[in-house]
Formats: sequence, C-alpha cells, structure tokens
Amino acid sequence: MASPILDLAGVTLEVNHLPRGVRFYTQVLGLTLLEHDEGRGVAQFRVNDAQTLTLWKPITRQPNDPRLAPLHVRGASHLHYAWQIQPHELDRCKALLDEHGLGWQEIDLGTPERPDPTVYFFDPFGHGLELRGVDLADGRQPAYPPTPGDGERGPHALPVLGLREVALAFGDYPAMKERLPRAYGFAFAKEQPDRDFAQFTLGPDPEPDGNGTPRRWLYAWDPQVGLADMFGGDHVYAQFYARVEEVRDRVRAAGLPHVEEGGVLAVRDPEGHVFEFRPPR
Repeated sequence: MASPILDLAGVTLEVNHLPRGVRFYTQVLGLTLLEHDEGRGVAQFRVNDAQTLTLWKPITRQPNDPRLAPLHVRGASHLHYAWQIQPHELDRCKALLDEHGLGWQEIDLGTPERPDPTVYFFDPFGHGLELRGVDLADGRQPAYPPTPGDGERGPHALPVLGLREVALAFGDYPAMKERLPRAYGFAFAKEQPDRDFAQFTLGPDPEPDGNGTPRRWLYAWDPQVGLADMFGGDHVYAQFYARVEEVRDRVRAAGLPHVEEGGVLAVRDPEGHVFEFRPPR
C-alpha cells in the first residue's frame, strides 16, 4: 500500500534568543522572513514555495501556537536537519561558511565510484545543519521538487534549494520502527546495520537514499550522536504534506492524541514529537 505521506513541508526549531536566530537564518541561509513576533516568541521564514522554517522561543505558560496547546508541542532541541544544494555549489558553500566564521566538517557519504561529499555545521543554538548535493535531473523527485531558482539568495548567503531531511531521536527504537509505518503511514526504506538508525522516505514508496536523489527523508535513531557528532532532535515539531484523511484513520486507530483544524491534522507521538499533516498545495 502506498504511503499517504507526500513530502516535507517544514520544521520548527527551539531557540533561546529570537533576534539572534532571525539574523542567522536571514544572513547565513538567506531565508525570507515572513513573521517576527517577539510577544509570541515566533519567527517564520520562507524556504521555497512549498517549505518553511520556524523558530520558537519557549515562554513560560504561553503556547507559541494556541491551536496546538492540547498537544503540549515544543520546537525541536538540538535537531539535525539537512538542506539541499546543487553539487557544484559545495566549494562555494564552504567558502561562505568560512566568511561567516562558522566551523564545518566534510564527510563523503558516497562510494568510490560515486562520491557524495556533504558538509556539516551548527547554528548558534546547537542545531546541526547539513548541506547535501542533489541531482536536479534525477528521476526520483519529491512532490515539490527543488529548482535552481530556489537557491538565489544573495552573494553572502548559502545557496540552499530546500529542506532535505529531519532526524528525530527515539528512546524506544523498536517501538518507533513499528509505530511510524502503522500509526502514520511513513514508508520505511532501510536501517543501518551498525546502529539503530532507520530511514523513512517522504513519498509514496520506500526508495534508497543517497547518490543525489532529490527525495526528502525522515530519519529516526537512538538518542546517541551520529555523523559530525550531531543528535537527533528531542520533542520535534515537523510538518509534512500528506493525504490527511488516510493519516487521520491511522492515528485514530492507534489512539494517539491529535487536533484537527481547517483540514490540518497535528498528532502527538508517544515520544513527545508532534507531527503535523497538511493537505497537498
């Protein structure tokens, strides 16, 4: 049965200083600021026509989004997530990170026959960012493919095309591996042989990762450091495009707490993550 999950729509990060976060994500990533509300502790950015990045400053006894208050949602802490770039931009990205005074680490995730160099660095709040090259001509396209124009962000900003992946930590890894396909419909693709690390394709069918695919991904692993000493996120709030009615049926059958408004479904996972499912654009 095809997965009802269609693509990655956005992610929300927790920060302790909203203006500093706005400066970083506008200047270093070149994102367009859509909203900055100090009273609510919220800043939201446009990534491309289909994706957003949001920052939340947690405020005592005040939900950043009242609609989600019953789910006790928080932004992600120390999240590892990735950005798509065109492969030929990698050297430029490293020079730009140097220009901004940011340390980085390069790791080749490919094979000798087909290298896949990837760059990792951290934002000011400990979130782990990754720059991953994508082949725009690859046939394995997501629902909302990246386009070259998405990377036009000014001479001093990283030429990111879109969000590629989000990585979550799960204390009970075996229960997670069973629950994510059953309770939501995520398409399990594979897991690593040497650690508790599962890959879910954000699309109708499980597909292999790597080698330039523009597909988007949900990664799930144990609460240990991964590549470049990056953690999967705790209490992650992530947004996905999906066939919402199919996800709703699964969520109800699993008995998970959820709220729905305007055709958008938000669900609290037993490990504290909140997943939001939005209808296709």
